[in-house]
Amino acid sequence: MVKPIGYFCSFTPGDIGLLTEMEEAWGAQFQELNNCERLWMIVKLGEDLCTEYENNIRASVSESMERMDELQPGDKVGLIEALINQVKYSNS
Repeated sequence: MVKPIGYFCSFTPGDIGLLTEMEEAWGAQFQELNNCERLWMIVKLGEDLCTEYENNIRASVSESMERMDELQPGDKVGLIEALINQVKYSNS
């Protein structure tokens, strides 16, 4: 089951700002977005967050991503979920 955006971030119904505008446009669970739009947003948010870190990307990581076409769509989604959890719960 998909939860509303307020479950994941500091959004409370009645707030003013971007999260309110997003909820009004696409629904409390972003159900009005298609998967391409959701994935595009993940990429853009990831790019923005990456600029906050000074670490460089290792060659082995870059090389692995050059081979991502070897993965099934479900495995790609699983990796996204695993990586998000690592970012969310790690201190680095």
